[in-house]
Amino acid sequence: MVRERPYALLAVVGLLLFGPVAAVGPAVAADARLTLTDATVTPATPTAGAPITAETTVRLSGGSNTSLTLDEVRVVRPRDGGDDEILGRATDLGRLSPGETLSVPVTFTVDEPRSYDLRLEVVGTDVDGETARATRPLTVGVEAGAPQIELRTDGVVAGADTPVRAVVSNPTTAALRGIELTVTGPATGERTRRTVATLAAGASETVNLSVRAPEASETRVAVRTDYTTPVGVERTATFARNLTVAPLETDVGVRAQRAQGDQQAQVPGGLSGLFGGGAGGGALQPQADDDEETSEAQVDVTVTNFGNAPISDVELLARTPDGAALSAVGRFAVAPELGPGESATVTADLSRVETVDGVRFVARYDAAGERSESATTYDYAAARGAAELTGLDVSVSDDGRVSVDGNLANVGDGDVTSAVVAVEPTAYVEPAYPQRTYFVGTVAGSEFAPFELVAQADTANATALTVRVQYTTGGERVTETAEVPLPADDGTDRSTDRQSLGIALAVTLGLLVTVVVTLFARRTRNG
Repeated sequence: MVRERPYALLAVVGLLLFGPVAAVGPAVAADARLTLTDATVTPATPTAGAPITAETTVRLSGGSNTSLTLDEVRVVRPRDGGDDEILGRATDLGRLSPGETLSVPVTFTVDEPRSYDLRLEVVGTDVDGETARATRPLTVGVEAGAPQIELRTDGVVAGADTPVRAVVSNPTTAALRGIELTVTGPATGERTRRTVATLAAGASETVNLSVRAPEASETRVAVRTDYTTPVGVERTATFARNLTVAPLETDVGVRAQRAQGDQQAQVPGGLSGLFGGGAGGGALQPQADDDEETSEAQVDVTVTNFGNAPISDVELLARTPDGAALSAVGRFAVAPELGPGESATVTADLSRVETVDGVRFVARYDAAGERSESATTYDYAAARGAAELTGLDVSVSDDGRVSVDGNLANVGDGDVTSAVVAVEPTAYVEPAYPQRTYFVGTVAGSEFAPFELVAQADTANATALTVRVQYTTGGERVTETAEVPLPADDGTDRSTDRQSLGIALAVTLGLLVTVVVTLFARRTRNG
């Protein structure tokens, strides 16, 4: 028993000695085994300027001997020779215990379409306040996200508004909204802004813009595009291109020819009824009916833009050769705009023109901000009437009263208007009541109208009477006279004839009385 005590004592002493040594020795450090197990990118086809989401799974290994507070997960863009750029981060993610996982989405954007070699990083803090990190590479291919612009033009002209077609395309997989295109920079004009409300994924649309380049051989056209991304973010992109600028050439031609029937009134955009008002002193003139038979008075006038810049507000006026306006023709709205190489035709009616010297057609238009005009002269002579006296029947009474019946014939092509026929007073003939004058009125070409005149003549001396004809044709008042012979005399003295007639009657009466007396005497004797 005594022998065993020392061993027992030694055991107790050893326990007392080694126990305290283990308690006060160095502590084992916490071991947080943090990893990023996977990563997915949405949308499947990321686009520049649009949000991109990288979702990764954070795992704290079950072999870790500590829990971990997740401070942040971030997407980092490495930079050579400089600080890395943090494109996006997610924070306040909570705490992970050993063996737990957490899916974390991180959203970011990039401005240029290309392939990006990025890095996912997770940062946490363990129970001892130590930082734990884990990384994972992330490669993202980014396509263009802003609307794509393609400029098409036949050429920019210095100092003039030149049309430019912009083809807008949506390269993304979702619709873009509120696309507004604005021309900026030196080449600007009055019509430089256009809007596309919605552009579907993969769709394109052509937008007409206008630029006005300065006097230069080349100019830079920039198109700013303001749009709303599929997630509602408003963004701006700019497309620029250098364009060659040609010098301005204004060349407008006017051609007039006899109307070609169903080819009348050919104008751009199907403009068939042009406006008008005939003799309204400058009112716009309507077109003649297509079914109306064409004549020399129907004239097709064609305005052609041979220049290299558009002309606008094109109108046509008719004037006399000396520049006076022909209100009987009026003016025509030819076209709101004529591009280079384009033409428009209107038909003018000259039937009421009262000139024989031709008609000057003047096209007025705006070119490069200035009002200009071009003209041509159409060789046109207005149809004229010509009056003649025909079918005359002249009679003279015993008292010298003369009656003239006849027709006023129009042997011309145009109308004769306000025609008046009258007896011209002479030394031996005077107009007499009730038909001193006769108002004939209007006589159309190749037509006639009857008239009647009365005069008093000195038949012993008068051999003819003078008839005066007045009428209007071609805008002129015409006065003409015609000598109308009186019925021819047989040369016998009318007083001698009357005396001979009286003697003959007296002799006849005497013979009759003698016969009656003789018969009566014979009956008496025989009785």
